[in-house]
Amino acid sequence: MSNLVEGLWDCPYCNQKGIGGLKKQCPGCGHPQDEGTKFYLGEQKNYLDAKVAQNYGKGADWTCSFCGGLNRYHVGECVNCGAPKESKSGDYFDNPKKMAEQKQSSTLSPKYSPASSVKTQDKERGMRESLRTRKRFAWIAALLIALMTIILWPKNTAATLQDKSWSREIQIEAYKTVKESDWAVPAGGREYDHKKEIHHYDHVIDHYEDVSVQKSRDVLDGYDTHTNYIDNGDGTFKEETVQTPRYRTEYYTETERQPVYKDVPIYKTKYYYEIEKWIYDHSVKTDGKKEDPYWGDVVLADQEREGERIEKYVVTFVTKKNKVYNKDVSLEEWQKFELGEKRKIVVQMGKIKKIK
Repeated sequence: MSNLVEGLWDCPYCNQKGIGGLKKQCPGCGHPQDEGTKFYLGEQKNYLDAKVAQNYGKGADWTCSFCGGLNRYHVGECVNCGAPKESKSGDYFDNPKKMAEQKQSSTLSPKYSPASSVKTQDKERGMRESLRTRKRFAWIAALLIALMTIILWPKNTAATLQDKSWSREIQIEAYKTVKESDWAVPAGGREYDHKKEIHHYDHVIDHYEDVSVQKSRDVLDGYDTHTNYIDNGDGTFKEETVQTPRYRTEYYTETERQPVYKDVPIYKTKYYYEIEKWIYDHSVKTDGKKEDPYWGDVVLADQEREGERIEKYVVTFVTKKNKVYNKDVSLEEWQKFELGEKRKIVVQMGKIKKIK
């Protein structure tokens, strides 16, 4: 027996399946193999006799440019229409590309693509599985995005103004002598002490030591034998036995000389001093609900002054489901709200984003 296996092809006209690749015409309807023919392998391998095999595997069938029929590589005239073989006549392997360029659909074999081989099929299966995996991840991602959108999407709801409150604060600053420390004495400061202190640490090499490090490498573990089938383009496939190397991961220990670091303190002079500053001392606060907001009375002692003024206005809404939401508003807005009034509020992530 030879290493050539007869392929199969399907007739697109009468739909007869599994026709022997050496048969150039369909036994069912008589239609010849044409440029749309795709050879594939069946489950059972039909090896060519050594004598028959001598006439195959030497060249792909050529395509007649007039009738589109497939002819043996050595034939000079088309067996279907008698047209001579021309330089522009393509062969079996050119047909898929030519048909794609002409935007003509071709029915591919369910088992093999053009120039089929077991290796090609494995690659295509891997690509299909990868595509399915990407689709699954895309579906999960879309589901998560939809869920987050539902959670984060602003919701309109009816609510009643349940309460409104306000608070005001006037901060009072005092001019006092304070004690501070720094790496330099500022203008106006009066030093009363200084000493060497750690300013920062430098990370430096202290010494070197030998360290055992685990590493890995791939070593030859043998060979795997695979059988590939290469489409010859003439109705036959060439069977090839290929050996591919198989590797295993080997771990080993290696000694390396590595630096050992230490933190070295860097000292500088730190100064301790007194200085006069305006600092926060106390606040005059007022708050309320229904009454108009007002500022408290400020009485300043010697060496005191007014500092920042802080004010806050809050409205509280409750929904039909008894959910309570607070929102800070401006004084002008706060004054316009009336207790018990109905409003539409936009809620997002548990907070009022807008009051309509």
